[in-house]
Amino acid sequence: RRRWRRRQRRGRCVLGKVRGVHRLASPFLMDDMAGTKQLQRVDSFAYQTPRFAPWAFLLLACAVAVFISMEISHFHEPSMWKVAAKLLWKNASVRPPLLVVITVAGWAWVIRVCRASAMNLELVLGGAVQPPVATYHGALVMLSLLMSMHTIHIVASDIPGLTWRPWLTCNLLLHALFVVLALMPRQTFHGEARLSLVRTLVESVLAPLTPVTFWHVIVADYLTSMAKAMSDLQLTCCISKHILAHDHAHPHAANVVAAVANAAAVLPGSSAAAVQGTYVRTTELWGRYHEHCGDSYANALLLALPFWWRLMQCLKVYSQTREQKNLWNALKYATAFPLVYTGYLKRHEPSATHDALFVCAAVLQSSFTFVWDVLMDWGLPQRAKSERARGICGYTLREPLLVTRSPAAYGLLCVVNLLLRFAWTLSIFAGVKGYGAGMFFFEVIEVFRRTVWAVFRIEWEVIVKVYSTAQETKHLTSGDSEASEEQGLEAAKDLED
Repeated sequence: RRRWRRRQRRGRCVLGKVRGVHRLASPFLMDDMAGTKQLQRVDSFAYQTPRFAPWAFLLLACAVAVFISMEISHFHEPSMWKVAAKLLWKNASVRPPLLVVITVAGWAWVIRVCRASAMNLELVLGGAVQPPVATYHGALVMLSLLMSMHTIHIVASDIPGLTWRPWLTCNLLLHALFVVLALMPRQTFHGEARLSLVRTLVESVLAPLTPVTFWHVIVADYLTSMAKAMSDLQLTCCISKHILAHDHAHPHAANVVAAVANAAAVLPGSSAAAVQGTYVRTTELWGRYHEHCGDSYANALLLALPFWWRLMQCLKVYSQTREQKNLWNALKYATAFPLVYTGYLKRHEPSATHDALFVCAAVLQSSFTFVWDVLMDWGLPQRAKSERARGICGYTLREPLLVTRSPAAYGLLCVVNLLLRFAWTLSIFAGVKGYGAGMFFFEVIEVFRRTVWAVFRIEWEVIVKVYSTAQETKHLTSGDSEASEEQGLEAAKDLED
């Protein structure tokens, strides 16, 4: 009996140590959470007013300069709506940089919400995660650069005799500046997080030749939401090439413009006719080449490429895991290709048949992606575990809920996601234009939808990787303890006999 008691005490000690190790390994331990919050406070302290103030001041200076320029301008109309259009959504050259800024700021919000919900982002994303305040700082820097370039082109447009096309040149320089900013050395401008993102982007483009992690999935899904921005980049490159070729074919026009501008200083009002005969404005050239570049195969290819990259990732994961859900996921991204093709036909050969095919392809793609969001990406419905909680058709809302404990919030999430997935119907049935302000509206709400999607996609990944593993470990330890107790009781009976 004494031996058996010693064995029991030794077994309890070992079991306590195992449970203690399990608690220490748990990523949701309060000590870990406190450490994360403490680290976040330290990082936040490093990004307080001294880092934000210069860029905020630059934004304010740009806004004041634009306002003064519009008030005294003889070329621009003093309308805030038209000023906003030139800065934000007028054409394909101004929208992509702004969408990048919105996406970066949205990702900072995703990190903040996940941190507030005590999610272990390092575990699911596979590495260190930059604090949200640092990401907000990066978005502010890019927004300041964007506004600075637009301010230069608005102010320069009022200077007579300029021949370097301020509007086009500043927009092209802004795109190049963003590329240089992304490829800067590691020691500058959030180098570790920035280069990690660039590396992941390159690896996503090279799929299936590169590894696929959850971070690759998140980045590639964001690329699918930026598909229209990529087609805007193709438009910008194509039209800019034609405009530069036009200037190269008419080199004398620049000299005439300068001479007329100098003459206008002596004889005001006499230069308009001469300039019209020699110089073609950038806006006119943009409209002249827009249809040619927008209806090209290259534009359709850039629109479909992000979905192709994501499809290749799904096939890569299937080749490693042999799980059929990855094939269904690949099929989901493949539904974008009929949509792109029917949209191409709709623009090239307008007809009632092509319009109907486009609507059918859009309904199929939106329905498939919505169902996949709710069932697979968020894992919201689960089979009822008891007869009392029958739910709807035997399904209830899954547990646990990390972002919020309100089931109504998750129901509202599904409704909003459904509405945004079918937002394209506004362009067909509600008369919202598919260019200019209308296109900017569709691109912004898609980035917003993807941002909200990312929060709950990370939540489900945390539940699968952390909570499920914790439950399995708990069952294993409880099973071992029950087995040891049964063995102890049998040994006691043998000793009594």
